[in-house]
Amino acid sequence: MIIKALKFSFISLLLLNMSSCIENDIPYPYIEGVIQEIQVDGMQGEAVFNNQARTIELTIGEDAFIDSLPITRLVANSEALIYPDTAACIKPNGFPNFSFASLNELPGNANTAVDFTNPVGVLLKTYQEYWWKITVKQEIERTIEIENQSGTAPSLDLYNHIAIIYVTEDADYRNIKIKKLNLEGSKTVLDPPAETVTDFTRPRVFKAYRNGRYICDWTVDVQKSSVAASVEKVNAWATKAYISGSFRAGNKVSVEYRVKGSAEWTSLDASAVTETGSTSYSAELTGLQSGTDYEVRALAGGSEGEAYSFQTETIVTLPNMNFETWTQDGKTWYPNSVADNYDNLQAYWATGNQGVTSVGNRDSNVIPVEGTDAYKGKAVKMQTIEPMTLVGAAAGNIFIGKYKTNVGNPASSPSFGRPYSGARPTKLSGYYKYKPMPISNDGTVPGNLKTDQCHIYFKLWNASGQEIAYGEFVGSEIVTVYTKFEFDIEYSDTESKPATITIVATSSKYGGEFQGMKVVGQVGSGSTLWVDEFELGYE
Repeated sequence: MIIKALKFSFISLLLLNMSSCIENDIPYPYIEGVIQEIQVDGMQGEAVFNNQARTIELTIGEDAFIDSLPITRLVANSEALIYPDTAACIKPNGFPNFSFASLNELPGNANTAVDFTNPVGVLLKTYQEYWWKITVKQEIERTIEIENQSGTAPSLDLYNHIAIIYVTEDADYRNIKIKKLNLEGSKTVLDPPAETVTDFTRPRVFKAYRNGRYICDWTVDVQKSSVAASVEKVNAWATKAYISGSFRAGNKVSVEYRVKGSAEWTSLDASAVTETGSTSYSAELTGLQSGTDYEVRALAGGSEGEAYSFQTETIVTLPNMNFETWTQDGKTWYPNSVADNYDNLQAYWATGNQGVTSVGNRDSNVIPVEGTDAYKGKAVKMQTIEPMTLVGAAAGNIFIGKYKTNVGNPASSPSFGRPYSGARPTKLSGYYKYKPMPISNDGTVPGNLKTDQCHIYFKLWNASGQEIAYGEFVGSEIVTVYTKFEFDIEYSDTESKPATITIVATSSKYGGEFQGMKVVGQVGSGSTLWVDEFELGYE
């Protein structure tokens, strides 16, 4: 018995020592934490996602309370736990660390209210950690109308809550009559009521309440100005400009403009000028030349305001929009003057050819063609191929951006967009042919497709990485001769300047939908798209 016990103890000790020498070198899986959906109380429009920068921008109306704003929907990928910054949570212990599609899914003691006065960080934990930033902007329509208001616009300090209102020189500071003073929105109540205060020989303080809740104090000062009309803001595009400003109460406003340095002013037609209030206006100048310096001024009561100088945006020519330039390196074709579609300064367009020829050991599925296969000179021919090593299928595509094969995460191989500081276009046109094929893979996105679709689209982002413009063309019919396509580019943000641009064309619209390593978008093997002579339009 003693021998057996000693033998057992020796074997146990040996196994223990062996196990201590075994290293746990199995890596954790790479699972990115992604916020997929979010809604807040009083939200206006859609959330603006930038998945690359991990930022979200939301807009709320004037009735919402930004300092205690309930999140009513927050959905991340199923592997992620959610941890908002506790300093911003109204009740940190009450915020759930899991996704919820509605507040009805949460226990009764949950509290999803967050102070969004400043941007709020949200940590998503999988096997790694990912920080997201959520910014909320509140849209408040502030309107001010008083008797004898001058052509100088009121000055609003939104941080310190100070308003300076300008009146004509003959106005009496002891008898100022306020018609409207909506400083925190149309439903705000001021104490004292604005119409009861007439003496502005000194600044006056008003307490603002919304839905019975105190918001802040506003200090209102009245000053005199001799300005009859003014231009306060110009949003200049390539061939047009949007103007806004103020004019003296009780007068008719008009607008004049000229190329800077010219002697003569051109009067803008009255139909292009809109009075947006008793002392405010907007106007649109059209038919302008790109990259040109202009001056614009407003007039009221026979007096003109100061000239406002601005420059229209410059139209720039994007490289290789006619697809005449190509370089071949072995099996791989590049739509550039160099055999590169990543970091070379001469590389602008990219394709997935590098992944097809290296990983898939296939010929390029995006190639130049000439003769009858082109509309003019050379064109692009792209084809969807299946089966494809690792990913299952590969749609033919060409896009403005970069491509570098990532075997571990194929969806991240393309990087869409190149720096852009040119004019904001309003249309994209070109010529195409298409041969769609029946869906041939077991893709699930969108799930109901019978025949493949081609896709051509345009995007602009601003300097913060937020999408500001989008337009697209989707084709599902057989087109055997080159046919013109054209689509409008719609702007979700008409104020921001562009910083990044992309144009994408693909033989299979859903060929870029991945789940892990595999393409889960529905595609048709052999679907072929030809494109040529892309052109951006401006109006």
